[in-house]
Amino acid sequence: MKILVLSDVHGNTDALKKILESVSGWDEIWVLGDLVDYGPDPDETIDIIRSLDPEIVLQGNHDHAVAYGVDCRCGEKTHDLSVYTRMNISMKKLSKEQISWLRSLSPRRDIRIKDHDMILVHGSPRNPLYDYLHPDLPREKIIEMLTSPSIRLSSSNRMKIFNGIIVAGHTHVPTDLVIEGVRILNPGSVGQPRDGDPRASAGLLDVENMIFKIIRVEYDIENVLKKLRTLIHDHNIYERLAKILLRGEV
Repeated sequence: MKILVLSDVHGNTDALKKILESVSGWDEIWVLGDLVDYGPDPDETIDIIRSLDPEIVLQGNHDHAVAYGVDCRCGEKTHDLSVYTRMNISMKKLSKEQISWLRSLSPRRDIRIKDHDMILVHGSPRNPLYDYLHPDLPREKIIEMLTSPSIRLSSSNRMKIFNGIIVAGHTHVPTDLVIEGVRILNPGSVGQPRDGDPRASAGLLDVENMIFKIIRVEYDIENVLKKLRTLIHDHNIYERLAKILLRGEV
């Protein structure tokens, strides 16, 4: 069985459609959250994702912010971009029903598949909405984020009880690493990659062999920018969003 893993679409339907057109042979689809903000098409993004009938859809911090009218608590470098696009795009385009659907989502799911215990989360097991499990963090910081009611650490900081796989989003950086026996997978961002590669990013998980493949796909960034120009009237906000999309980094 192969699972298409998507995260952080952020209203970028051009990237999402290109991923769906380019990747075949998957049996299930998991979505790790953050369908809205930053991009021009949060409403269409939600409609596309729902039409796919994914086995799992998680709530991201941006989805939570839209659903409950609270701050997204995202990184300092992009916080004002988030607030601007939420107020001027997401909240204007989304219907009450779509917002209600975002409110119904959970930021975490615990599952067992093919003898593997798995935690699916937007952020981290410690803080499902807001932690950034970034692969470049010090090892000790990552271990702290792995702590949750289902994961215990001994006094020697060795991982106990949980010996499985964490599938997370939120960082916008593709990841496959092992920390203290726990494998951490991240498909990167469909709609706003931040690892220096502007191509849309997704993951394909072969459950039979536990092979995780990162897929990168080129899409029409200029068309996304064209749509953003009609929606954003603050030149500084537009230019910074354009830079992220064109360079794949903040």
